[in-house]
Amino acid sequence: MAAGDTARLYHRLTSYSYMPPGVWPTPVDDPLILQDFVPNDLTRWPTPCKVYPPGLPVVALPRSWPAIETPATVVLAGQSPGAPGRLDLPTVARLLHLSAGVVRVWQYKDRPLQLFRAAGSAGGRSPFEVYLSAHGVEGVADGVHWYDPVNHALVVVGPPANGDATTLVVTGVPWRTGWRYSERGFRHIYWDVGTMLAQALALADSAALAPRLWTRFPDADVARLVGGRRP
Repeated sequence: MAAGDTARLYHRLTSYSYMPPGVWPTPVDDPLILQDFVPNDLTRWPTPCKVYPPGLPVVALPRSWPAIETPATVVLAGQSPGAPGRLDLPTVARLLHLSAGVVRVWQYKDRPLQLFRAAGSAGGRSPFEVYLSAHGVEGVADGVHWYDPVNHALVVVGPPANGDATTLVVTGVPWRTGWRYSERGFRHIYWDVGTMLAQALALADSAALAPRLWTRFPDADVARLVGGRRP
């Protein structure tokens, strides 16, 4: 296949406009698409976030933090809020909770508990996990930490990474959104992570942390860093 053909094929086969009108989620009649997939099957409900075994070091995050004086309109306009901010435990707590934390829960009849995150997500699936690779953060030991959105805490899952920059690492979980949207769900990983990262960048800007976004990186090394499998 020529460069880009795979992406174009995926786009076509998972596009609503390509499906028979009015009968979504009837799958496209193509051998590359599962024909017997049952979406929204409550017997196969994905866990809303990772679950690590007990015994790992945990850092409880505060649920209150100093107020930010810079108006949101100033931050969104890209104007500097002033002197460089300090990266400490309350700043990290604010950044994580207001971008990826659980802000509301809801349960309908006998269905599993639904967790709603700070950032919008298609179907409320939030198909991602967030890690903090900490270096020199006041109140947080250097190392790789998984963000527990339910308990609003950091779980130590690895030693410090090379380098001296504190970094947020976001990974996608295809099944968490594919459970509802089948093959099309792969799109939502990128959309939903983009929404969450947009909030994280605005929050970091408002705290004068001068954030930078990296979308190209060594996948295998990053996967090993956060405990994922090597591609």
